[in-house]
Formats: sequence, structure tokens, C-alpha cells
Amino acid sequence: MEKISTEDIANLNTVWELPKNKKPIVIIGAGGIVSDAHLPAYKKANFPVRGIYDPDVEKAKKCAENYSIEKIYSSEEEALAEKDVVFDIAVPPQVLLGIVQKIPNNSICQLQKPMGNSMTQAKRIKEIINEKNIIACVNLQLKFSPMMIALREAIDKNMLGKLTELEISLSVGTPWHLWPFLETLDNVEVPLHSIHYLDWIRSVLGNPTSVHCKSVKHPNLPNLADARSSIILQYEDDIRCCLSINHTHDNSSHGMKHSHAYARVEGLDGAAYIKFGLLLNYPNGEPEEIEISTKDVDWTKVKNVGTWFPDAFIGTMSSLQRYASGEETELTHSVDNAYNTMALVYACLESNSQPGTIVHY
Repeated sequence: MEKISTEDIANLNTVWELPKNKKPIVIIGAGGIVSDAHLPAYKKANFPVRGIYDPDVEKAKKCAENYSIEKIYSSEEEALAEKDVVFDIAVPPQVLLGIVQKIPNNSICQLQKPMGNSMTQAKRIKEIINEKNIIACVNLQLKFSPMMIALREAIDKNMLGKLTELEISLSVGTPWHLWPFLETLDNVEVPLHSIHYLDWIRSVLGNPTSVHCKSVKHPNLPNLADARSSIILQYEDDIRCCLSINHTHDNSSHGMKHSHAYARVEGLDGAAYIKFGLLLNYPNGEPEEIEISTKDVDWTKVKNVGTWFPDAFIGTMSSLQRYASGEETELTHSVDNAYNTMALVYACLESNSQPGTIVHY
């Protein structure tokens, strides 16, 4: 390995390259994720938004007013009739399949995660996308965040060496009330939140061979199926990978002092520590950070790390449009790739439904 300097770490790349010619975007869905992340990202990157549709007209009007969107469509069909655009489908999982069935052949589109409400739906979505020759990705955007772009380059430059350890730990107060549709779901935490980590872990370590998972409820959130998860992913014998996810840290009574949100990656030659600042006091958040240590270089912060929201959403749309135009040869968040993440999610849910090993006292 070439000698690495502090400057090499500090100046790791944190930006996904924009497409040379940006196609206009048509958005279906005007919920919190659109107003808080999609639209701020597209404004920051100067992606033109042609129009927006939501069955709740007031939500669509509010987004249109805040982001100077000219068209508010009266139906999904009207929105999907637009030509030479990118469709951004940001809807709850239980309605995604129905909209995918209406997308015209040969379109370009981004689908919201997860890919439906079951593996059966995910499989059907993948089949329809392939049958209609649609260029499509799924908005699994953590790997496109500035911090993870920097980490990817550090790994590619062998700053960490052979990876041996990956851990994610959260103890945060997540405002679940912002997404009322979650109360209708049989499973919440893994398919709606930890799916991001599982997808990112796959991009770093590859596909695990097996999983152990347990998700549990919280008394303060009686209408949510679950809000906390413990997950172990099995890789080769010398790699440890685990997630400890708690969304119910009560900031109002405990305070923020011991609230935390981080990922830690270790290898034989170095390590990385990532602070998910966005998740601390969401949606206001704190500054995000990635620090890397490698041989002969102490912990060094990477510069210009931006934020997961909205910067990662610039990356997902940029990659999709660059792939569609031939500027990139790989779509790392393709429907096929996302299907494998869904398989991992549903392996976690299956594990969660099984009893643990009984202790015989």
C-alpha cells in the first residue's frame, strides 16, 4: 500500500458526479420524505422538477409552492403521461406495485424503498420493470451519502485493509408520528429504517449467508408493530457484523447527552468512524462526520461531508440519470440489486418471527 497522508484522508471524495444533461423529474407522492429530502436535493443540484402528484392535493400544492413547481397533476395517469422525464415514485410500500403497473414501457424511474410490502410484491415489481424495459432504481440512498462515498474510496484505496468488523449503533428519539401510515404495517423498523443499513452493508461486505434478528415494540408507541431491533449478519468466521437500533431514546426525559448514532468499520490496516448526525434530534440533526485512521496516520476527519439528507438523494438521482445516458456502466441501486436487499430484509423478518434458542435452567 502506498504511504497515506493526513491530507489524503481529509480530501477523500464526497460527491457523486452530476449528469451532463439533467432530465426533468416528475414526482408521484408529496409526503415528508419528498418535502424534506427529494425536493431540497433537486433544488441544491439544479435538477428541474416538471410536476408533482399526490392524492392529498394540499400536500402537492404545498410542495409546488415551496419549490416553484409549475404542474400539479390531477391523477397518477396524468403524471405518468409525461414524456422524456424521470419518474420519481415516492409512495408507501403498500401502493407501490399498483403504480409500477402503470409506468409506461421504456421509462426511467426511481422507486421509493422498500420494494413493496412482501417478497412476492418485490418479485412482481422486478418482473414488471424487466418486462417493460424500464431503467429503474430504488431509493436506497445511504451508500450515496457523502460520508459513505468517502468510505468507499478509502476502502478502494486499501486504507483499511481486510475488513474484520462492522457495527451500527443507534439510541435516538425518532419522531415516528411524522409518518402515520407506519401504524398500518405489520413490521416497521427493519423494512423502513434498518433497510438502509442492510443495503449499505451489502455494498461493503457483500451478501451475508444468514441472519439473526429480533425487533420489539415500545410501550410509548403502542400502535407501531416495533421500534427497536437487534441484528447479527453472518459472514466468514473472522468478520463480525451487528446492528443495535433503538429509536425510542426519550430526549425529553433523558436528554441528548447519551443519545448516539454511529457506524464503525475496522480492518487489519485501519478503521473508520461515522457519525449519523442527521438522526440525532431528527429532522434538525447535528453535523455529520467521518473519521479514518490508517497505518501511520491518526484519526483524521474527512472534509466536506455534507449531510445524508438531502445530499444522498442527489447521488441516487445523479447515478440513475448518468446510467440512463451511458455516463455510468453500473447502477448500484438497481431494482435487481435492491431485490437482494429485500431478500435480506425478509430474512430478518423471518428470523424475528422465530423463537430464540431456549435456555434450559
